[in-house]
Amino acid sequence: MVLGADVSSPRGQMLLAAGATLTDRHLRLLAANGVARVEVDVAGDDTVQPTGPALNPVQLEARLETRFAHNDPAHPLIRELKRICRSRNEGGETDGD
Repeated sequence: MVLGADVSSPRGQMLLAAGATLTDRHLRLLAANGVARVEVDVAGDDTVQPTGPALNPVQLEARLETRFAHNDPAHPLIRELKRICRSRNEGGETDGD
């Protein structure tokens, strides 16, 4: 994702300039500075590029169990979130069903 406009903290501190390609580090920086929303440039390619190789199913399940350890695994929302994570790991599209 590419920023469509400059981003400043709620206190007015300039954090990122328009045109910057957002990374995980940038997202953590924005969250730490209280920025909840940014303008994203959607004029370019709309496809999501994978950030790395897909995890094997055993690694993925271990990560999902760690990530959702404090949640009820029978809850419909948690089941759906896990399904989306698995689908994204496989490079598949989620259909929302």
